[in-house]
Amino acid sequence: MTSGSLELAQPGWLWLYPLLILLALLWRKRAPAQARPDRLASPAGDAALAVWHPMQALLTRSSIDKGGGWPWLKTALLWLALASLVVALAQPVRIGSKLPDPPRERDIVFIVDTGVSMILRDYLLDGQRVARITLLKGLLDRFVQKLHGERIGVVVFGEAAYTFVPLSRDSQLVRRMLSRIETGMAGRFKAMGEAIALAVRDSRDNPERKRLLILFTDANQTSGRITPQAAADLAAEASLPLYTVAIGAASYAAEEQRKTGLIYHPVDRALLDDLARRTGAQSYHATDPAALEKAITDIDQREKNLRAAEPRFYRMALYPWPLLTGLLLLVLRSLSGLLARRKP
Repeated sequence: MTSGSLELAQPGWLWLYPLLILLALLWRKRAPAQARPDRLASPAGDAALAVWHPMQALLTRSSIDKGGGWPWLKTALLWLALASLVVALAQPVRIGSKLPDPPRERDIVFIVDTGVSMILRDYLLDGQRVARITLLKGLLDRFVQKLHGERIGVVVFGEAAYTFVPLSRDSQLVRRMLSRIETGMAGRFKAMGEAIALAVRDSRDNPERKRLLILFTDANQTSGRITPQAAADLAAEASLPLYTVAIGAASYAAEEQRKTGLIYHPVDRALLDDLARRTGAQSYHATDPAALEKAITDIDQREKNLRAAEPRFYRMALYPWPLLTGLLLLVLRSLSGLLARRKP
């Protein structure tokens, strides 16, 4: 299919053409023969009467026209009209210029850890220590601003997992809800497996779209009835890549020297690497703000929706032209009969 070409939307109607030809042949075969010049027509039901007259040669030869005027023209107009109507039924279409491709949208679900350990301040931003959750919220907000057309969902988890934002194209709504995330809002500890399973369930409603999960956590003090490994296997069965981003330092050297009431634990990199590997995805470690932003950008580039879209074209319906032509020919056929009858 190319721009400027023609095609028939309903080509099956063209099978009427052989039928029309067959009808034309039968019509011609059954058409009444013209009256002979040497015979006179007799009343209906009687055989033709042959006559002889000495001055017969002087008589004008003429046929008896039962339909009134130009029978060959009326027949031609009829069959041309029927042929035009068949073309109209086949619905000819002119292919126009190519339509723009639809946006290659994705479904992205952020799985955000809100356990109490996310309040630990082992990041330095502009020389100031900031909490893990504070840095994460700022980067997610900037990431959402860059997306166009994607549906974004947010699952938060602590001792339980909740759908904080269902999949939505409203980026402003997602940004407002991200700003309201706080540590401890879902409990102190981490039902990571339940959060991953919930994200898998939220992503199953539209399997033909590009879908991915991104887990942001420090993987400390996991709990819940579903293990993270079992939930990752569930994501793999659903063909959902689970990218993991480790939030926090990897060693005890980054511990803030102040009393917080919390026992400091570094990120469990081994667990997060294993979860990503089970789904065929990548694992990242956000050792500093720049590394965290780089991880999000890399995930965005890796999971581009590269599925080829079927090309679409503007289509202009042409069936009105053969339809009007057929109707016009039928009108001309009727007018030819009227004119012939009025001829002196």
